[in-house]
Amino acid sequence: MIRLVIAVLTACAASSAHAYCVYNETDREISVVQERHPNAMRDERKLKGTIAPKEHVCCEFHKLDCNPEGRANGIVNLEMRILGDPPYVCGFPAGREPNVKVTGAGTIRIQRNPRQSAFPYIVRVRTHDGKNVTGPRGLACTEPKTRGSP
Repeated sequence: MIRLVIAVLTACAASSAHAYCVYNETDREISVVQERHPNAMRDERKLKGTIAPKEHVCCEFHKLDCNPEGRANGIVNLEMRILGDPPYVCGFPAGREPNVKVTGAGTIRIQRNPRQSAFPYIVRVRTHDGKNVTGPRGLACTEPKTRGSP
């Protein structure tokens, strides 16, 4: 019986290790849209939607609709917006279209900024092999700049 429980837990852990996931650890909804798919026939099935607070969405790395390269180390670009008033955009470079990159089996966590900062939300990204690519401060989510603003 114990072996069965261990096997089930191992299978569950292994399946989540082979997908990229976006975790919403905020109190607001988040919009996530995958970049334009290189195969026009798959573009309608790319990752796009809204993630409720404290929820997450995942894409198995071998699913070509949401991971065009189909590899654990393939790169996927996502547009991420924190909805509400005021809205925030997450990504790099700041002030441009929001763009967050994740590997096919990596993780993205959007969370409140634990530091005293003008930016209340940050993004943390880990690669498929567990490396933190956003550094100790994370990637800031900023209010979108309007056209004509410096």
